[in-house]
Amino acid sequence: MKQVIDFFKAHNLPLINRKLVVAVSAGPDSMALLALLNEEKRRYHFQLVAAHFDHQLRADSAKEAKIIKQYCAEHDIVFVSGKWQRHGPLKKGVEAAARKARYAFLVETVNQYHGDYLLTAHHNDDLLENILLKFIRSGDPSEMNSLQAVGSMHGVILLRPLLTWTKAELLAFDQAHQIAFVTDETNLADDTQRNRLRHHVVPLLKEENPKLGQNALNFSKKISLLNGFIDKEFAKIGPPQLFLNVAYRLSVQALNGLTSAQQRLYWQHFIWQKWHLRVNEHLAGFVLVTYRGYFYLSRGNLQPTAARLPVKLDQQFSFNGRQLVLTTTINKDLHCLGSFYAKPQQNFAVGPLPAGAKLLLQNGQHVKSKKKFAENSIPANLRPFCLTIYAGTEPVFVEQTYKQQTFSRLNRHYYLYAY
Repeated sequence: MKQVIDFFKAHNLPLINRKLVVAVSAGPDSMALLALLNEEKRRYHFQLVAAHFDHQLRADSAKEAKIIKQYCAEHDIVFVSGKWQRHGPLKKGVEAAARKARYAFLVETVNQYHGDYLLTAHHNDDLLENILLKFIRSGDPSEMNSLQAVGSMHGVILLRPLLTWTKAELLAFDQAHQIAFVTDETNLADDTQRNRLRHHVVPLLKEENPKLGQNALNFSKKISLLNGFIDKEFAKIGPPQLFLNVAYRLSVQALNGLTSAQQRLYWQHFIWQKWHLRVNEHLAGFVLVTYRGYFYLSRGNLQPTAARLPVKLDQQFSFNGRQLVLTTTINKDLHCLGSFYAKPQQNFAVGPLPAGAKLLLQNGQHVKSKKKFAENSIPANLRPFCLTIYAGTEPVFVEQTYKQQTFSRLNRHYYLYAY
């Protein structure tokens, strides 16, 4: 019992007057966690919320909710349940989809009940299995450390206080305290890689060294320290800046002194921080371009707007996912993307600049747009995302690239803002 409270003390996590949302599946691990916390809630004056998510993947799944609900009723614990509302059959990736839906429900529950922490019942055997699985699949140390004692998810503090407990210890606790639980029969089959490791590989490894679980915990702690050091080093460099709302840009000079492998690690680290996605050294699913002194990172499936659309002054419009407005009035509350001078008119059009288009210079000559794009360090894959404003058929403004250079006393000053 004391180990769970020691977890909060070791990580300087306040308990008094806090609200803890516990993910409970009705399995022996999560029921033990709920019971361990329940025995301490009055002493440390915290509240418990048991959150159960029914994936509806088994015919007897309703039994799980019944057991949890009964325990909560007997011990004055708030019980919250949700069900997976699937749209159409899932032939592949059922586990990943179920996990995503479950965590979405859990985060929503934390927010709805104003919880301070979200707790899961991952234990030492889970940690060991996770390290072995990631070693088989990728060998990426950051992936091997995905089960951290203290983490965050979508702004919610995520805690795993049972990583020092083994499965056998949790089962013994349940039996000693006569805590009801449900055994998931699917965990007994060898149809998943995790189950095969659990049933056949891990027992052999533990025969070689009974302290294998402790070694896994030590490994996880060391990786956390190394990842913390990497976080600090990359924080010194700073994050890339959002560019055209579809890419992130960083000067090449910012990564001077790093090897190519370290530069790739920087981008892997940023992708994880930004999108919570683990990618290999090839940055699968992303495009990294180096062009005229800058790195540009974008998703691999970008689809630019092809059509040219009419817009009116002071009326909001959309372009490539951004909400914009064109006006002659200065607005300090909005972000200005640029300005230009043009003849007074009420109607403009916006869209991408076609390849091969030419732009009017101050001397009356025209220049190829690709030259202006190159001068402003904009790579070819991002040029279709530069907003072009047309007065009639003439481009008078190209985002990050060009604005009309001929002057007339009749011209008015136009401003482009983003909401």
